[in-house]
Amino acid sequence: MTRKLSRDDLQSFKMMGNVALSPDGRRVAFVINTIDRTKNENLHALWLLELDEQGHAAGEPRRLTSGTKSDTYPVWAPDSRRLLFLSNREGEKNQLWLIDTQGGEARKLTDMLRGVSEAAWSPDGQWIAFTAMAAPTDPDEVLTGARTLSEEDKKKREEEERLRLRTITSILYRMDGRGLFDQRSQLFVMPAPVSGQEAAIELSSIRRLTTDEADYSQPGWTPDSAEISVLSNRADDRDRSFVQDLWAIARERGEARQVSDHTLQIETYTWSPDGRSALLVAAPDMRAHGLRNSSLYRLSREGGAATLLTPQVDNETSTAASGALGLPGPYRPQWSVDSQRIYFVITEHGCVNVYRLDIAQQSVTALTGGDHLIYYLALLPGERGLLLADEEYLHPWELYLLPLDAAGASAGEMEPLTHLHDRQLAELTLSQPERIRYKGTNDEEIDGWIVRPVGAREGVRYPLIVSIHGGPNWAYGVGMNHFFQYLASLGYAVFYCNPHGSTGSGEAFQRQVVGDWGGWDFQDIMLGVDECIARGIADPDRLLVTGYSYGGYMTMFIIGHTDRFKAAVPMAGVSNLESFVGTSDIGFWMVEQSQGYPWDPERAAYYRERSPVNAAASVTTPTRFIHPEGDLRCPIEQTEQFYMRLKMMGKVPVELVRGPASWHGGTSKPGQYYDRWESMLDWFRKYVELRPEEYD
Repeated sequence: MTRKLSRDDLQSFKMMGNVALSPDGRRVAFVINTIDRTKNENLHALWLLELDEQGHAAGEPRRLTSGTKSDTYPVWAPDSRRLLFLSNREGEKNQLWLIDTQGGEARKLTDMLRGVSEAAWSPDGQWIAFTAMAAPTDPDEVLTGARTLSEEDKKKREEEERLRLRTITSILYRMDGRGLFDQRSQLFVMPAPVSGQEAAIELSSIRRLTTDEADYSQPGWTPDSAEISVLSNRADDRDRSFVQDLWAIARERGEARQVSDHTLQIETYTWSPDGRSALLVAAPDMRAHGLRNSSLYRLSREGGAATLLTPQVDNETSTAASGALGLPGPYRPQWSVDSQRIYFVITEHGCVNVYRLDIAQQSVTALTGGDHLIYYLALLPGERGLLLADEEYLHPWELYLLPLDAAGASAGEMEPLTHLHDRQLAELTLSQPERIRYKGTNDEEIDGWIVRPVGAREGVRYPLIVSIHGGPNWAYGVGMNHFFQYLASLGYAVFYCNPHGSTGSGEAFQRQVVGDWGGWDFQDIMLGVDECIARGIADPDRLLVTGYSYGGYMTMFIIGHTDRFKAAVPMAGVSNLESFVGTSDIGFWMVEQSQGYPWDPERAAYYRERSPVNAAASVTTPTRFIHPEGDLRCPIEQTEQFYMRLKMMGKVPVELVRGPASWHGGTSKPGQYYDRWESMLDWFRKYVELRPEEYD
């Protein structure tokens, strides 16, 4: 007998994090995140899966580290035996650790003052590059741990940092999840430990290669191990754009060479096997070209302008649709050994599938199709197959093998390599999401989904929760959403869709929302609700609406422009586009989205009319606002403005739920995330009735 999914089940699913295939293709390290409900803590452990020569699983995966705290970010040594990873097992900060996957205890390699962020092992096995946060006042020997501060000195430094005055001279001086900052992510290099002599690494041998006021991310190595590559924006205008350049930094002297030409917003990159080119996943600078899809570009190692490789692809060449149970990665397109083919993903209609680009023929071929959400791919040696991480409607992330033939074409079906969730899923009764495509604004097709209540009867209408995604340039995907399944187990129908502005339906479709928040997107969502009613699923007298971030904005906008919903819960939303420009950490982005500043006379009316707070007098929907207190992306003042206006008007029930110790992109404790959704449900139960007699 199976049972309905419960609240406890929500926190029992395993979530997959970073994945790493060993250079010899015989081992896969991956991160599994679980929740310790007793301690209310996230736990991250490294797991190891052995593969045979053809890429098939050679047994079941085994846990490599205890996972009593946080073990993440696996990076293989070139010997395919030792594994670097980040861990906070000996303190609050992540440090670099090393473990021999064939046996032995893990050893700590660094003692960085502010922890380590990312790492990369050189192909020749001699060096490790990594990034770590550094403040201008940090002496290098203290920063690297070569000189240890006494407890008294540590407390003194912390108190001085807490109380000192801060003079702000830039636009980008705070960031969600990071707070106010003058610390920057800097690049370091250290000698790699020799196998069997890991304890011999001297902290004084760690060298800092960058010292400027820029952040560096995604450290990598050129194939000849001569240069360290990183992404960074070192331009004077770096605090008002998403441009990232590819830089190459000499290992010995730290001389930096700009490879790209400051015209692209580079998301990720990978070097060709011969080291002559870098493959970029990037979009043109939005300030010059507006909102554009990410595409594949080829860039010479010598620098200059990049060449667009995928002009025929009208969707994101990256992972731009989401599920809800982890983020396997990192996503990096894969080169064939002869540098003639590239394996990558395209986001299309809520799916993320694998494609092959043949560079000489300029042709793009699908290797997978259907309802997949593929976030990670790695090419096995000999190009015999692809290792994939895939999620589907009713199955969280698993690892798969996609066999390839000699020409790089698919040579069979995707073969599951792991079965991490089979036992748990066998116990549960879940509701299969139904994809519906309906006519939206301008008669364009909209992708939507309905999750019926567990036990739903034909011919019976049910309370409908409308959930709106964030972004707006993002999309609901075909992965498993365990919270929607929970709602279905309680007796609600759930509707979600990808309205104009979402990714996956072409660049023009995505760009439509620019300068039109609350326009075609609003109409698309309302037409989707009409479709749910026309199909006999939704009870028009029991409609509910919620959303997070941009979804919170849209929920606020909806309640000011229609009275058809019985209750609403906007989460972490935006109510005043004008003040958002000055209070968000990415206010400059809103200027691009709104096609001008709020003080531009020709845009003033738009900012006023599309700000939900200005329609407060029209609101008749009982509303509970939920907002993280530490949110710097959509600051809590955005919700406070709307809440206070409705409260002072006194015409409608309204409450504000503040989330302490949390920010836009995360919470201090995992239970806070689920408490937020339970608060939403408590509000909905007050205004909409669930009728047990309507279910089998």
